[in-house]
Amino acid sequence: MIIKALKKIWFLLLLLVFFSCSNDDSEELFNETPSTRIDQRINELQNLLLASPDGYRAIYFTKDDEYGGFTFYMKFNSDGTVEMTSDVDSETAITSSRYDVKMGTTTELVFSTRNHIHKVSDSNIPGLIGSGYEGNSNFMYIKNEGGNITFIEPRNEAVIIFEPVNAGDWTNVNTSLARRSSLLPSVTSSVFQGLTIEDASGNKKVYNIDYDSLRLFINATNQAEDGTVTEISYGIAYTTDGLVASPPIEIDGTSYETFIFNETSMSYISTVGGNTATIGFLDEPPFITNDVLDIGVDFSTFLYRPSLGANPLTSLGFDAIIDQINTGVAPFGLSMFEFRVIIDLEGADGDTFLQIRLVDNTGAGLNIFYDMRPSVMDKKLFFEYIAPVGGNSIFLESQMQPLIDFLINTQGLYYTTTGNFQTFINTAGTFVNADDTSQRVYGLWL
Repeated sequence: MIIKALKKIWFLLLLLVFFSCSNDDSEELFNETPSTRIDQRINELQNLLLASPDGYRAIYFTKDDEYGGFTFYMKFNSDGTVEMTSDVDSETAITSSRYDVKMGTTTELVFSTRNHIHKVSDSNIPGLIGSGYEGNSNFMYIKNEGGNITFIEPRNEAVIIFEPVNAGDWTNVNTSLARRSSLLPSVTSSVFQGLTIEDASGNKKVYNIDYDSLRLFINATNQAEDGTVTEISYGIAYTTDGLVASPPIEIDGTSYETFIFNETSMSYISTVGGNTATIGFLDEPPFITNDVLDIGVDFSTFLYRPSLGANPLTSLGFDAIIDQINTGVAPFGLSMFEFRVIIDLEGADGDTFLQIRLVDNTGAGLNIFYDMRPSVMDKKLFFEYIAPVGGNSIFLESQMQPLIDFLINTQGLYYTTTGNFQTFINTAGTFVNADDTSQRVYGLWL
């Protein structure tokens, strides 16, 4: 609410500056008729739009408390047409449409026929039906400074700056569009993403980030050891070199706005006064919960069954494990139906085991078993492998090895309880391989 209030004040101040300071000589100002002043202001903006022969670039954050931003390239012509491209979606072909410069509340630039700019006000975007990105195609002219033209979008009071570009810059729209995949999960990427703040002395503060790739919006949460939770949120817009954050990320008195992409670490880095902010994938969770202590107390049998429905908490890296198993048993006419991990932290050998059920195309099943020994250390669950149980388990051990390796790794498993399992009343949770954090499975407790 504070941000909205500040934006409202900024919006009113800019309008005040326009109406009171557009001409320093008040006597000369009032010697002109209102219609003359209006015409002068319209002509001023029209001439500015035509002043850059190769057009302008503008990053438009439609509503930065809910959405990120998009980059537009626009070339204005004297016949009232404008050529435009953007990275709103994969349709980046340059399109021509009409524009007008006219008087509304103040001097306005209006994109009067459909072009890329209208995509941000489209309410039929899948996943954003009814709202879209809540953008606009009308912009109020505020000022010109060094060739950069400042506008305000009146719907959400977003400030937009048109910056002159060269003809070769237009192809950069494909670069900024391609950058969107950099923060999306892949088979090999960690399931943990974070905003890491490191000061000049090397002290670090890590925020877990929840990235909405449709809205281009990030919610970041830091949980201190004493349980204190700090939350920040911001939109992002991808650029040729990296990304920009809006509103700028304010942490401990330092503001981070422009981030450069680092190819080596595959992360976005902003350095300000010796302090560094990094957005990217993490090798471990920013905060490890005590949820693992509930295993064996509140629940003991973990079930993963693909037919219960896909869930984004099961990572692409874990899907690859299941694919490996199915490929391995396919010559026998089998596929994985489910697996269960029965855990008894206080029991004897044989009380904790992995049970895998394979089925053929008729639905007939085969159960195989692998004994393990559990323990909890450093807020992680560890399994020690004992042996396969029975002839079929021995025969298929090599085909089951990818899943066994997931559970039996030297770094253990991070566990998190995640509420109810989809539409069921069962408690759900996730296990992440601490040795390979691209692997996470989501399932329910029985």
